[in-house]
Amino acid sequence: MGDETSNQIATKSVIATSAGYFVVAAATVTTTRFDGGVAFLWVATAFLIARLATLRPSAWPAHLLACGSAGAAVTALFGLGGAAAVPLAIINLSEAVIAATLLRHIQIPKHPLESMRWLAGFVLTTGMLAPAVSGIGGASVASIVIGADFSASFARWFAGHSLGSLTFTPVFMLLFRHDLRGWIRATTRKRAAETAVLLFLVVGTSFAVFDQDSMPLLFLPFLPVIFATFRGGALTAAMSVVLLTIVGCSLTLQGLGPISLLHGTMGDHMQFLQFYLAATVLTVLPISADLARRTNLIRELRDSQARYRLLADNSTDIILNLDIDGRVRFVSPSIMQLGGFEPSDLVGQNAALLVVPEDRPSAAKSHILTLRSGGAMVSFEYRALTANGAERWFETHSRAVCDDAGAVEGVVSVLRDISDRKVIEAQLFHAALTDPLTQLPNRRAFQLELDRLVENTELQPLFGCVAIFDFDHFKHVNDYYGHEAGDRVLREFGRIAMATVRGDDVVSRIGGEEFAVLLRHSSLDQAMIVCERLRVAIAEMVIVVDGRPVRVTASGGLASIDVSGAEEVLRGADAALYQAKRDGRNRLRLAA
Repeated sequence: MGDETSNQIATKSVIATSAGYFVVAAATVTTTRFDGGVAFLWVATAFLIARLATLRPSAWPAHLLACGSAGAAVTALFGLGGAAAVPLAIINLSEAVIAATLLRHIQIPKHPLESMRWLAGFVLTTGMLAPAVSGIGGASVASIVIGADFSASFARWFAGHSLGSLTFTPVFMLLFRHDLRGWIRATTRKRAAETAVLLFLVVGTSFAVFDQDSMPLLFLPFLPVIFATFRGGALTAAMSVVLLTIVGCSLTLQGLGPISLLHGTMGDHMQFLQFYLAATVLTVLPISADLARRTNLIRELRDSQARYRLLADNSTDIILNLDIDGRVRFVSPSIMQLGGFEPSDLVGQNAALLVVPEDRPSAAKSHILTLRSGGAMVSFEYRALTANGAERWFETHSRAVCDDAGAVEGVVSVLRDISDRKVIEAQLFHAALTDPLTQLPNRRAFQLELDRLVENTELQPLFGCVAIFDFDHFKHVNDYYGHEAGDRVLREFGRIAMATVRGDDVVSRIGGEEFAVLLRHSSLDQAMIVCERLRVAIAEMVIVVDGRPVRVTASGGLASIDVSGAEEVLRGADAALYQAKRDGRNRLRLAA
């Protein structure tokens, strides 16, 4: 049943298309053929092009065969006769196939008359290329069958087919694509009434111009047609051109209108009318397409602006627009919540003033990078001042805004408060560099400090020293007194060491019971005094565990920092430490 229904629909489509093609072809042949040659206006090809453009290519053969038969019948009955019927039918079908195929290759948009690109391709293929190709065949048939002049027949064929296709194809395409039906359903009464008035104005002006032959007023219909194009859009523009064509052709065929003032035959008058109407089509349709494009752009801009405003007004992030000099053009209301500023107070101000002075150079570099990035996203972090003077961390994602010519005219940015994240990062960073038992810097932190000091040794006349301490027989403490006693010993060493060294020196736990001390810019003699004082303090330290006193001693190795590098310093201090162990423990030794 489904296949039968599809076949019935296809059959009805073929019959309706061929019938329409016959009616349109017969009407144009009988009304625009004067001297026994080809017609001065040909609309049937426009009808067929529009139909093929809305069908799948697989459905073309049946429709072409039916329309070819209808076209041959029209030629035999009303045109050049039976001898020319089949050749002209094939030529007319070939023109429609060429135009429809090329139109499919340039991708017919949803609304054809609203695309300048499609319209340019439409004029080139349907209005020039296809009529020129078919004109060669049509003029050849006319010259062979009736002995007509080839050049005159070609010119008449090309002009008539080109004008007919350019004028009527868009309207037929709207009908076949049901755009007219959709427009009728979607339009309001006010809009429909306005369209009716505009079309009535076009028809009235056209009648007023073409119903008299005393004044050359051919320019007058341009005014209502263009006005209808501006007010009514692509559909009204196409209908206006069709109405002007119908009125102009009808009255000119009756010998009326300004064109009758010209000397010549009716064929000459119709040929001039063709150029007049072609000029109208090529003026109105591009205007219509460009207006539609601008209307769509404005609609998209309005929708985008509405979405942008909705996001900006409700987002917890700050949306910021800057000009190329960094001055604020727009800032979202969330700036009040996050920064305490009134948005209106910031407009016109340089955004750099909100950045803390230390971060302004990097923020300026990021702004320049954004302007030069060609629209790519640029992200950076910085500290900014709130209205009450507090510092907060922000992360900004910026993108350059360019005009139609590609020139940068500003920057749009999204600012997010990352102060809480920075606190967490600082805590994680601190945890990654801190020994959890003693809260002293761990081995990694000590290595970083030592590397930083060694990297700057060329700028320092006195680098400093590194000492490594290790408890003597610490395993005995853990085994005899317990691990809690051992932990207390380690924590107490850290407390005593921190009280012994200077404020900018570093005490670090770098192993189980191993500690390192970085004595910045100390001579070897000064470092020896400090480390010896620390060793004695540890030996005199007494920790009471479960009522029992715990005593420990520590051995140490000391090395001077030089240009040999951090690893060499640690290696020397470690070797000195083991020398102290071999010499009897509870003593300090210098690296060799």
